[in-house]
Amino acid sequence: MSTTESKTTTMLDRQFIYKKLEMLSGYTDTLERFLANKDIETIKKDEVLLPAIERYFQMTVDSMLDINIHIIRENNLGAPDELQSTFKQLGEFKVLDKNFAEKIAPIVGARNMLVHRYDKLDKNLFLRNLQNNFPDFQTYLKAIQSFINLETKT
Repeated sequence: MSTTESKTTTMLDRQFIYKKLEMLSGYTDTLERFLANKDIETIKKDEVLLPAIERYFQMTVDSMLDINIHIIRENNLGAPDELQSTFKQLGEFKVLDKNFAEKIAPIVGARNMLVHRYDKLDKNLFLRNLQNNFPDFQTYLKAIQSFINLETKT
């Protein structure tokens, strides 16, 4: 591998991150519309709305993880122990505020529960946490955009 090739493999792919941010923004916009002015019982009773919310939540978290892993890999921050720790690593690297990273990291557990252990999912808790912590998605988006903007200037 030439020197030029090795340098390009350790640089952030901004187009990849921008595409993921665009997808993430679309997913959260849709989630916001799905959740707007609806109480948990109404959502739970709707056999189309609840699965749609769950799927959009999963795609949201998956997009966040794709971004996290890319930033970690391309900045040689080491291998995460598990997916939840990708948020914490970004907190340590100051891509995300450290307290925010700790707060949002458990989102991976909720995603995993949806995908792998659906029968154990407490839908009330899931929906309440989603509604109460929904602004975290915008906080994440803004933090990643700020990081990319800073990286672009250097």
